[in-house]
Amino acid sequence: MPNMKKPSKSDTVGRLYGGETSEDRTQRRKAQFLDAGLQLFGTVGYKAASVRALCREAKLTDRYFYESFKSVEDVLVAVYEREIQRLVAAVLQAVPSISSQERIADMARPALQAFFKGVQDPVVAKTIWFEVLGVSDRVNRVYQSTIHDIGDLLLQMVKNYFPDLCMNRQRETLLSIGIVGAISQSTMAWIISGFNASIDDLVEVNLLLLEGLGLRLKSN
Repeated sequence: MPNMKKPSKSDTVGRLYGGETSEDRTQRRKAQFLDAGLQLFGTVGYKAASVRALCREAKLTDRYFYESFKSVEDVLVAVYEREIQRLVAAVLQAVPSISSQERIADMARPALQAFFKGVQDPVVAKTIWFEVLGVSDRVNRVYQSTIHDIGDLLLQMVKNYFPDLCMNRQRETLLSIGIVGAISQSTMAWIISGFNASIDDLVEVNLLLLEGLGLRLKSN
């Protein structure tokens, strides 16, 4: 008599349906909600968004919403983190390596161009620069953590360019946050103005700041 072993949970969870496993379907639905969240947060804003609105935008039911999220705030955090990761990836791709033998402008220009091109989408810009501000203590912590992470990344780039840089950790942190703040403030002003400056103008102005910093560090 054939062995009629009962299928295990692992056998059924990964079963294909329409070419997708159950995990694939879950991830696809989650991505649909993230896309829906980005669209809503970047247009009507976070406060006007709701589970119902997200479901309508994603063309999915609330059953699938609660499959991946507990609240609209969860979606906001996930969207923010995804878009920041995409932005950072674009910048890193534009600057694959850093050498102290190159001019700062030669390295920073493509990075700044990639950055501002990524921010030029008004839906993305509104979401990651404005809609995450003041939402809750949790979102504030995510935002501040992201700023510090990006600051650490920039600081590592600075150290690669200035291998002899001698600065204590507190000053390093303040320096990295200062660089992030300078670029971020010019970005916010650009967004609020309706993107009325060219990307070239933004790149060149921020290059002045970075080159000025470079001259100061070299003189130490």
